[in-house]
Amino acid sequence: MGLGIMEQNSDPEKEMGQPQAAAAAPAGGESAEKAQPEYEIDIFRDWCKACGICAAFCPRQCLELDENGSPVVQDARRCTGCGWCELHCPDFAISVRECPQKVAQEEAD
Repeated sequence: MGLGIMEQNSDPEKEMGQPQAAAAAPAGGESAEKAQPEYEIDIFRDWCKACGICAAFCPRQCLELDENGSPVVQDARRCTGCGWCELHCPDFAISVRECPQKVAQEEAD
């Protein structure tokens, strides 16, 4: 085979880096989707100087600024845990943590 020439039996989509079809669902009626984790956003008021960087960097608009310019959590359910707010805070005044997963009632018994 010469350089740059694909074999006749090869799949051009695989060669070009195209995603393959999703895997089959697990047997036994289990869901193929995992529950999305939830995150808790803590703002340490004593350390925060209300610069607004955390709200500006949040890609999901989970944070907004109040009338004094201080950040407040608008909607923690939208948080993906990316940590952009935490990484860019010059005062280390914000923390993003994954909440513990809630155990289903059937598993708890």
